[in-house]
Amino acid sequence: MKRIFALATTLMFCGFAVADGHKSVYLVDFKCDAAAYKQFASMTLEELNAQFPEGSTKLARYHDLTSGKGIVLIETDDPTLAIRHVNPWTEVCDSTISPVVDDKTALEILPKP
Repeated sequence: MKRIFALATTLMFCGFAVADGHKSVYLVDFKCDAAAYKQFASMTLEELNAQFPEGSTKLARYHDLTSGKGIVLIETDDPTLAIRHVNPWTEVCDSTISPVVDDKTALEILPKP
């Protein structure tokens, strides 16, 4: 159910982003097992960055190495590119993808009291 909600929210925000001509930012929240970090550690930064599909930009990736959790921020105008980035890791990581907005955009979206 959470994944359906996340997908619906992603599509809703994607429509907003396309309508105003700005790229959207997607937050990937992940938890990986030891096999994922073994694979990750065997790669170079160039190889890791090359995993982001053309048309998307990695804004940041942070790891909590003690828990195996972390986040990635991906900027793109196509939410399927965020999904394409996550898919190769699905056997070793659980992930959710959520659209996020900055303060300016949040103020534009939220109803005024």
